[in-house]
Amino acid sequence: MERWRCKGAGIEKLDKLLKYSKTNLLPLAVMAGTWLAANLLVNPVGDFPLNDDFSYGRTVLNLHTLGKLQYDQWLSMTLLTQVLWGAGFCKLFSFSFTVLRISTLVLALGGLAAIYQLCRDLGQSPKIALLATLAVTFNPIFFSLSFTFMTDVPFFAFGAMSTLYYARALRSGKMKWVLWGSFFALAATFVRQQGLMFPLSFGVAWLFLGGLRPKSLAIAAWPLALHLLLFFAFSKWLETSQGLPDGYGDFGKLLRRLDWGIFQQMPLRVGAILAYTGGFLLPLVALLQPSVRFKFPTTFSEIAKLLFPVLAIIACAAVAWHKLPWGNMAYNFGIGPPLLKDGQYFLNTAPTLSDAAILLLKILAFTGAIGLFFVLKKYLPGKLHKADSQRSVMVFALTNMTIYLGFLMLDLHCFDRYFFQLLPFLLICLLPSQPVEPKKFATAACVAGLVVMAALSVCTTHDYLAWNRARWQALDHLAQEKNITPDRIDGGFEFNGWHRPGPRYPGGGKSWWWVLDDEYVVAFGDLGGYRKQQGFPFQRWLPPGVDSVYVLKRE
Repeated sequence: MERWRCKGAGIEKLDKLLKYSKTNLLPLAVMAGTWLAANLLVNPVGDFPLNDDFSYGRTVLNLHTLGKLQYDQWLSMTLLTQVLWGAGFCKLFSFSFTVLRISTLVLALGGLAAIYQLCRDLGQSPKIALLATLAVTFNPIFFSLSFTFMTDVPFFAFGAMSTLYYARALRSGKMKWVLWGSFFALAATFVRQQGLMFPLSFGVAWLFLGGLRPKSLAIAAWPLALHLLLFFAFSKWLETSQGLPDGYGDFGKLLRRLDWGIFQQMPLRVGAILAYTGGFLLPLVALLQPSVRFKFPTTFSEIAKLLFPVLAIIACAAVAWHKLPWGNMAYNFGIGPPLLKDGQYFLNTAPTLSDAAILLLKILAFTGAIGLFFVLKKYLPGKLHKADSQRSVMVFALTNMTIYLGFLMLDLHCFDRYFFQLLPFLLICLLPSQPVEPKKFATAACVAGLVVMAALSVCTTHDYLAWNRARWQALDHLAQEKNITPDRIDGGFEFNGWHRPGPRYPGGGKSWWWVLDDEYVVAFGDLGGYRKQQGFPFQRWLPPGVDSVYVLKRE
């Protein structure tokens, strides 16, 4: 009898697996195929660093060649998980920035699969889950950063996986999901310190679910306690073994920034976050908005609940309006910082968008923010009044969002590339708990928006890598054909950051990045006091054409 019972349980599991495969494998295959096609169009090949990843690549190289963890002094995060991940790929294929870039692309796909499954767990159909995942996939900043070895995408991927499993734990109460959520939260924490928010938010949500009973307190506390213990032990080891990197982030640095000036900056930063998240989620808002039946308010309380948030969004938009695009990734006609001597001041970066086009993008972004508010107003209160397990998932998402927004308000830089980390939490709040059957015109609008986003992401990322390939061709020309040493070159932030020929902030009209002598400069165009020696062309997709990066010599 026991054998038959086991066999029946096995058949039931097989049936569930087959049912899952039929409903989910096709959307996942579409997502993976779309991701691979986009990767091939962009072409990730190129043995050169991008943005800050020269520092992270150096740390991987130290581990790969020296066999020890020797951190570069430029970085500010824990980075351990990412270094181990990248070193594993380099062990298989040898060290290069192309290999490190591919390691990020693989991890990004894992994070997107977690987003898809999270949307399915939230009760949405495969179609809606796929569209929501594609909105994340072709987020221009997420997409561009996936072609680097920056920490943003690995942190997002591990955070999405942690969110998926912690949400399952809160719904089911099963300890295996707590363990998996904690594992991926630990991986996120050892990419960036902010990963500590995941076990903290889980603990808050678990106590909301189970109350202050001893068992509930123990389950809520141990993930955070473990993370804090390992984090402080690692930081202490790093400090005693090689010294903390110069910019290593800690909570004390954040708290010391808590002054009146921060409160004055908040409307500006909130406006930027609203613009970017509204723009990021505009296709999804277009999909869900028709299901929001607007009822004109009749009482003062209803009018206030509607009017005050909309006016607050408009006020923050007005404050941030002239500061958009925000930076560090987005600038006029491109995604990816133009870190050359002239590019840092946005000189010689033609073509540029017209004022009318920029105005339209800003209007669309804040329209998305207002639409996002109306969708949240429709679905969020109902979710908070559902069964305890569903409420606890909402508490988890809202706690994470509150902590992360607090970091964005206090952080010195508050770069635009930090904003898409909010997307998993916003999806939990945004998506209805029951499957949505959107109208045909809403689906068409969503798909059209995704196509535009995909085209923008692919073209701008292609162009970012294309001009960087041309830049490094120019630098190779100086080094190999003219025998010019790095101490005589301003080759841009990544080149000088990799070689460190001079001091940081050298003064004397030189770029701020480690320049000793700028006899030779690699730039996008003419500079006063320099004459062009040779151009290195590259194919630009947006708008279509041919541009060049130039070697200049001081006159």
